[in-house]
Amino acid sequence: MNFRLLPQASRPLLSGCSRRRRAAPLVLTKAGQRIQPWKNGGGTTREVLRYPHGSSMDDFGWRISVATVRSAGPFSFFPGIDRSLALIEGEALLLQHPEQRSRRILTTRTPALVFSGEEPIDSCLPAGAVTDFNVMTRRQQFTHRLDRLALAGAVCIPRPGHASLLYVVRGTPCILAPHLPAAQLAPGDAVLLTAAGQPLILHAAHAEIMLVDIFPQA
Repeated sequence: MNFRLLPQASRPLLSGCSRRRRAAPLVLTKAGQRIQPWKNGGGTTREVLRYPHGSSMDDFGWRISVATVRSAGPFSFFPGIDRSLALIEGEALLLQHPEQRSRRILTTRTPALVFSGEEPIDSCLPAGAVTDFNVMTRRQQFTHRLDRLALAGAVCIPRPGHASLLYVVRGTPCILAPHLPAAQLAPGDAVLLTAAGQPLILHAAHAEIMLVDIFPQA
């Protein structure tokens, strides 16, 4: 199984956050996120965002979702897609490649894992149901990076590529955007940044977020 460990993120506090007027970030509340059936029919996923708007599961450019896994089974087959998977709730998710006879264990303490959507992968739940955070990008169009961040205080979230999305796992961070009133987020909410050079300042006593950066292929 061609897994690659992603390093934990290191983000500078408040550095590089411009005070120039920018387009407002888009808040995607948990209540507004759609529940979608798995491609293989084995469960459901809460879709945080799919790009472009109106695309299908066969032609999206990138997709970000959260799934609660309650039973063992194979992953859906996504040819031409690169994936990152991180556990955000539960004890452990065991991933097995039946052809290579290799295994990887994902926990809320391990970095995200990257693999291709063509790989035949089976999942097992050694300690009950889990919830995972999933990023997919179409290989010929986009690449991505997934980081897990622990917040304590204020931190600047830059937007280095085509788009950036942050997802609240735990805590209630507050958005501090220039020229905008403060907005508080809840677990399951997400924020999309798309304007060129658009930064975002988050503040929380304690919070955990997943940060996705999307880049166009050269």
